[in-house]
Amino acid sequence: MNREKQRGMGISRRNFIARFGAAAGMMTIGERSQSTPAAHRSGPPLVFIHGIKGSVLTDAHGSITWFTLWQALGLTAPALSLPLKWQGDTQQRDGLVATVPLASVAWHDVYAPFLDWAAASGFAFHPFAYDWRRDNLESTDAFIVFLEKVRRESGGARIQVVSHSMGGLITFAAVNRRPDLFQSVLFAGVPFGSSISFLEDLHSGTSNGFNRRILSPQVLFTFASPYTLLPFDSKDSGLEEANGDQIVHDWHSAEDWARQKLGIFADSASHAVAQEQWAHLRKALEHTHRFRSEIVYKDSVLYPPIAVLASESTPTVSTVRRNGPRSLNGWDFASAPMKPGDKRVAFAKAMPPGRMRYSIFKSSHAHEDLLNDTRQVASILAELSR
Repeated sequence: MNREKQRGMGISRRNFIARFGAAAGMMTIGERSQSTPAAHRSGPPLVFIHGIKGSVLTDAHGSITWFTLWQALGLTAPALSLPLKWQGDTQQRDGLVATVPLASVAWHDVYAPFLDWAAASGFAFHPFAYDWRRDNLESTDAFIVFLEKVRRESGGARIQVVSHSMGGLITFAAVNRRPDLFQSVLFAGVPFGSSISFLEDLHSGTSNGFNRRILSPQVLFTFASPYTLLPFDSKDSGLEEANGDQIVHDWHSAEDWARQKLGIFADSASHAVAQEQWAHLRKALEHTHRFRSEIVYKDSVLYPPIAVLASESTPTVSTVRRNGPRSLNGWDFASAPMKPGDKRVAFAKAMPPGRMRYSIFKSSHAHEDLLNDTRQVASILAELSR
């Protein structure tokens, strides 16, 4: 392998190795994210929604399918592919369910510092877990139902929401539909302007810990959600020729994926891709377009106070070159100039759309750790509540 792949959508290999140490006896996922009751709590109810890869998935017997120490070490790779068949507008289910946000994997903290702080913060805390593999239109519907329940149980109080990464896109769609539910929102590392870095996972694969099999491009292809993280504008596709010329590419066209030999088309001629795969991709991209069409500023919406937490401390992929000097399956994710960001989302791409008013808070942390500076998060939430 020409270079080490370290930009997984959640747990990077570099951070996993860095935290490898004396805690090798810790074999379980921390589940410290239960809701805290409203009684004796001050301030608005607090809801958290995680990003992609950010919840524990379990099977019908309660066994954890995502994400365990053994999986992180590359010793097991359970089947996470979703069925390719859709029934109307709903992709068929596979029996796995999201239970809680992913706190930690053995010694590696994911959301644990934030979850621990929120549970002890004095807020009535309600973490929302969703199946991050599935269609984000579906997840938005489920999130709104969850918020309605929290509001009823909180005596009609509006809700303060903390959202991370893809969870922020779901939150924005929910705000546009039901602004009356929200007291305020913190968007942390949300790819409003998209993030071309997520293409690497779909095209050539990245490691989750030491595991390159568990979320291979073939597995990720079966999910509907990752496509919503890619660019929306075909004229600002994030793709360029080796000479720097921009490539016009419609990310919502299955035929364009085949023409550019991206994703599952990288190793197969388009005629070798099964009709069922074509049908799934077209459906997933159709839903992606519908979902991204909801991530727009609307004059008719009375938006709640909004804060953005983003980083510009790390070079972040913003352009992918065809047949560059460090190409993998025809595309080079390393040689084009990078932009300041959090290693996943460029700083400029983390800003909400349109004429929205919001406060910007800068972090020095990488994408997956943005919320784990709990002192900064607490300060931001306090300002939003004034």
